[in-house]
Amino acid sequence: MKFTKAEIDAIIEASPRTFVPFNKLVLSQDYQARAGDTSKMSIAELAASIKECGVLQNLVVVQGARGRYDVCAGGRRLEALTLLVGSGDLADNYPVPVLIVPADKALIASLSENVFHIPMHPADEFAAFAKLIGQGKSVEDVAAAFGVTPLVVKRRMKLATVSPKLITLFREDQIGLDCLMVLASVDDHQKQEQTWAALPSWNRRPDYLRQLLTQGEIESDRDAVAKYVTLKAYEKAGGALRRDLFSDDEKKAYLLDAALLEKLATDKLQKRAKQIAAEGWKWVDVRVRYAFDEYVKYGELRKTKRQPDAKEAAALEDLDGRIAALHAQMEALADEDGNEEAFSQLEGETEGLEEQRKALDEALSEWPADLMALAGCVVHVGTNGAVAVKCGLIRPDDRSDMVHAARQAAENGTDEPLVSLPSPKTRPVHSEKLVRCLTAHRVAAVQAELLDRPDVALAAITAHLAQKIFRGNDLYYCRSENVFAISATDSQSELRSAAEDMEASAAWTKLQAERTAWAERLPENLEDIFPWLLAQEQATVLHLLTFVVAVTVTGIYGTEPERQSNEALARALGLDMTQWWTATGASYFNHVSKARVLEVVTEAVDANAASPLAALKKDAVVTGAEQTVAGTGWLPAVLRVQALPTAGECSESLQGEEEEPALAG
Repeated sequence: MKFTKAEIDAIIEASPRTFVPFNKLVLSQDYQARAGDTSKMSIAELAASIKECGVLQNLVVVQGARGRYDVCAGGRRLEALTLLVGSGDLADNYPVPVLIVPADKALIASLSENVFHIPMHPADEFAAFAKLIGQGKSVEDVAAAFGVTPLVVKRRMKLATVSPKLITLFREDQIGLDCLMVLASVDDHQKQEQTWAALPSWNRRPDYLRQLLTQGEIESDRDAVAKYVTLKAYEKAGGALRRDLFSDDEKKAYLLDAALLEKLATDKLQKRAKQIAAEGWKWVDVRVRYAFDEYVKYGELRKTKRQPDAKEAAALEDLDGRIAALHAQMEALADEDGNEEAFSQLEGETEGLEEQRKALDEALSEWPADLMALAGCVVHVGTNGAVAVKCGLIRPDDRSDMVHAARQAAENGTDEPLVSLPSPKTRPVHSEKLVRCLTAHRVAAVQAELLDRPDVALAAITAHLAQKIFRGNDLYYCRSENVFAISATDSQSELRSAAEDMEASAAWTKLQAERTAWAERLPENLEDIFPWLLAQEQATVLHLLTFVVAVTVTGIYGTEPERQSNEALARALGLDMTQWWTATGASYFNHVSKARVLEVVTEAVDANAASPLAALKKDAVVTGAEQTVAGTGWLPAVLRVQALPTAGECSESLQGEEEEPALAG
């Protein structure tokens, strides 16, 4: 039989309400619906509330035998009352408000209590806590009344201060409680609303929300500088901060004054900097954080390793012997079962001895005292929140003096490289666009030259395929069924993209003429090419192979390489780029500086030819240079074919490398 809420309400309305002594109440085993616990309050919290405010909602009972009353709704309240009576907070005959219903209606009344009961929304609870505080109740009073800690009360009051717009979304289940707690960590309603609005619907996670809200703030327990300065020192200096009531770490705070934090860190680092300076370094920089980019142009001094004295040598020998003995024991145990504990113990002892061995070995490395006066250090805060020192840096201004001093040290018998210097970075002569254009012309010229040399083309493709076969197929992935695992890519579009004037070049003209000729000769159906080639003379096959190989040649660069990939091929062809490219205003001079133009004229002709151009403006210099250089056959280095080095040149190069044993590049 189904009952409506109205019918159940009518039954309850007709039942008498009264008070019954606690010692007359027993929990019914027959009339409880037990639809489930809808309350989020623990028995202890409920007991504290009853102690402070009394039983605010009556129990539903059925009159039983011998003056007893069976409780069919309100079992948790009865349990909380039992707790209070047992602790002596309430008398055994404490009057409890009840609703007495007929036995045949008891189960229906229990249903009303459980099924139609609507629990209080958490937002109402937050507001209620805030109202109690507003009425003069202390945090401790409210905490005692509801059986919670003062921190819980403070947190719920804090949640009540969240923007009303966001509280509405919370009531509508559009914001979770975990996210609401994060939003409550800041007081600015506008910031709360803007941050929530900016949060993507697919990433509404508390940690990401906290990340957005705390941008620009410094976490006291995570930031290395904050840990080094310490929260206590920052607060003592008057630094502004914000604490998060919802953090599990009560000591955690968000620091709001980054400038003050940096000043405190710098002041604290100065003491360590004075100690470092006293060691004999030329300079000491103090930086809150070590910035690699700031010192990327600096060289580095290296430590030298001295020979151990008798005591140190004996200690090292003893450690080596003990470590070797432990390793032998571990190897003996490795093949035995059930000795994991013994093995782990030996492993721990070995690690400890190896740490001692490492410390002794490091003590033998020292900074060269005579070179320290030309180098310096940076004192900074390390990633672990402790002082860190980067020693042995060489300023660019001290580089030449350091090189000279290092060479003297090498002459005095120092075999180890003492100095590591970064390669000097110079501004490239040619822009990336120009280098791509020039190397594209070189590729086109190699392709055009290759058309007349089927012997070279055949050798080149054979070598290319042999390299692929002998290199292995570990990285080979089959994408389609092919007769041969060979691919060829026409570089025509790449050449045209890299050089805007490509189509006007002689190499391009020759290549396109050959392409057109073959397009007219080959069958219209590309699948018929193979049987068509079978019927041709070998010379025809070689010429087609030569064309295909030629148009796959690559080698376009954005920066000038030390050696180009097609160098050997160009050398085999006897490539002469003066037959394919000429330096003009459009092809070269308009794309480089005036100083470079004068340098080219000097190189191609002489200084006397360049001198009159120096006083002219760029346009006039370009015109004059084009006329002066015409017919000289000048080429930029990137277009020249390098000659193979002779045995004597190789020997001289090696000797040159051995002249500076004290330097490391």
